Amino acid sequence: MSATTDPAGTGPLRSPESAPAPPSLLAARAIVSALIRAGVRQVVLAPGSRSAPLVPALTAAERDGALRVRVVLDERTAGFVALGCARAELLSGSRRPAAVVTTSGTAVANLHPAVAEADAAGVPLMLVTADRPHEAVGTGANQTTEQTRIFGAGPRTVIDLPADITADLGESAGTCALAGQVRRAVDAATGALTNDPGPVQLNVRFRPPLALEIGGTSASPTDAATPAPDPVADVPASLRLPPRGTAPAAGARPRRRAERGIVIAGDSVDASGRYARALAEYLDWPLLAEPTSGARGGPQALTRYAELLRSRRGTQLAQRVERVVVTGHPSLTRPISALLARSDLRIDALTSTARWTDVAGAVASVLPLRAVAAVPPARGDMATVGTDTAVPPPPAELAAALELGPGPRGWTGRWRAAVAALPAADAPPTAGTLTADAAVTAVWDAGREALEDAPLLVVGSSMTIRRLDRLAAPARGPAPAAIANRGLAGIDGTLATALGVAVTAGPVRVVVGDLAFLHDAMSLSRGHLEAEPDLQVVVIDDGGGAIFSTLEYPHVIPPADFTRYFSTPQATDPGTLAAALGATVHRPADLDALRELLAEPVRGLSVIHVHA
Repeated sequence: MSATTDPAGTGPLRSPESAPAPPSLLAARAIVSALIRAGVRQVVLAPGSRSAPLVPALTAAERDGALRVRVVLDERTAGFVALGCARAELLSGSRRPAAVVTTSGTAVANLHPAVAEADAAGVPLMLVTADRPHEAVGTGANQTTEQTRIFGAGPRTVIDLPADITADLGESAGTCALAGQVRRAVDAATGALTNDPGPVQLNVRFRPPLALEIGGTSASPTDAATPAPDPVADVPASLRLPPRGTAPAAGARPRRRAERGIVIAGDSVDASGRYARALAEYLDWPLLAEPTSGARGGPQALTRYAELLRSRRGTQLAQRVERVVVTGHPSLTRPISALLARSDLRIDALTSTARWTDVAGAVASVLPLRAVAAVPPARGDMATVGTDTAVPPPPAELAAALELGPGPRGWTGRWRAAVAALPAADAPPTAGTLTADAAVTAVWDAGREALEDAPLLVVGSSMTIRRLDRLAAPARGPAPAAIANRGLAGIDGTLATALGVAVTAGPVRVVVGDLAFLHDAMSLSRGHLEAEPDLQVVVIDDGGGAIFSTLEYPHVIPPADFTRYFSTPQATDPGTLAAALGATVHRPADLDALRELLAEPVRGLSVIHVHA
């Protein structure tokens, strides 16, 4: 029997001999089809009843190879997994959003931490939140609340889709209306018109029935929505990151007068750190690059720069600085924040979106990287992220646009000498001793030394990334691709974010402290039918919140109170918990054993429990 085809192009909707599909399923099919057409390829689903109409459409689309679905038990984890999927897309040069699907009620509220991080970090994230029809709101109906205001100012836009729109307008008009709203939502998430990517809520109201009646048929939402192959070359133009630059324009030259400048590269979700590195090398300026900036490499990059700025010699050097160029979101250290708050410096910001970091209001000018002459990003995969195989950024054009002059002779050398003169950070451990610093350094070095074959690195946002910032040696070549949730710098959701990166981009190594691990350990659980991720978790078990010991609190609070209220050591053993969740657990006895584990490929789910 031939099928009846929807004039809007969503494919066959029903067989003439079958019962008609209810409006909820017609709407769900149209929404999933529109998401696919708009470029969405990764969907994370938390189980629920009100979102049930979306399941047949998602199942059919996954069967057709149009997208991948990951089922996650709880919504808080699901939000961060989707965030990780979107972060992986950004690393590959695409603003292709990931979607997370939930049922109604508190399920939606549990997405808020991931929404807040996506908002602050500028990560395109589609929140497809199922809801009750309008007439149920405010009546005491089960699992019903005001969902469209639940995330406050976080979403770039909130689109509230009424129930039964395909019945009210007819299938063709209703499907077209839904597709148009989904397109608007995706454009808002990717910043296609605003250059301000971030989370978007698509609140979808479903009225029962929520499933096919007996005899109904489920058509694929991809009958007319064939997915484009990955990765960047086939990403819709509106989903692409600002393109990388070509060779300098004719006549573009930096100012001739030598200038004492520095480049500061903060956490970045895209390739803007490469501009920072290229500019620092072009001008021969020192580069102060956070580990997740994508710029931590090359001869200009310094280690221990925060310690240097606290020292007498570093203070003297900083007082001589005339110009500062900043990219990304630098937020790891107080000395950098203080430097960026100085009113006696000329501070310029480079940004690839509509947002830039300027906490103190001291930035004098903002240069959008889209304004630089450029070509589309090169086709590539995650193995080439941060490498020099793509078209290099145009440092001469940037220098000319900002009227920057090269550093005077010996300027960067004086900074390097000052770093070399710093006292040893710690007493050197005996050979093979497994300290927290040694473990974090080993993780970084494993990726730095085997860049092309190394797993992607996800880093906890508290003490772990600060250890890396202090100790991680700059790469001689391309900087390792590293991710941290530094938009709001919470430790929650780190493992879930790493899982999202792993299911999108391949093997991932995530390094966290014991509290960050325990906070998010249940994200390692999975359904029997979900594929095991290639995810390795390195837990630095240093007995609680080590970051607080670096602040003023231990000096003003009695030791017992400090331990109880700040360090908060836990009674749970991370390795035992990991084993209960199905992970292979390793407990290296010394540094050599850890290095051997890190040298092996990441396959399946494993946890390396490091007692530091």
